[in-house]
Amino acid sequence: MAIEKLAIELEETIHQTKDLVDSINVALEVLLDKSIENSKARQDAAIKILIGLQAQDRIEQRCANIKSAIEQIRHRTAHFDEDKAAFVWQNLTLDELSKPEMSCTAAKIPSGDCDLF
Repeated sequence: MAIEKLAIELEETIHQTKDLVDSINVALEVLLDKSIENSKARQDAAIKILIGLQAQDRIEQRCANIKSAIEQIRHRTAHFDEDKAAFVWQNLTLDELSKPEMSCTAAKIPSGDCDLF
């Protein structure tokens, strides 16, 4: 049950992170839209960025809680097998840039460095 709860919390963290990035993307789209008057575009973009930044607080708190839960589970578990845990990590693909399904952003941006200017 504890592991399932952690998985649910991580899934929610994924959604919150995506929402944060979506807010920033919308702000960038507004700033790049030449049909919107400059001061209105800046104001609209600033609001979207502030919404995204507020999400960061929730994500940070959620991650701190998940970390605390993992530490408590580990300390309360009679036998924690470090070798089995290491094996799990060895078999994960941690190259997030190779997984466009992780967010809509990766699928929209061509590979390579972002060119803002």
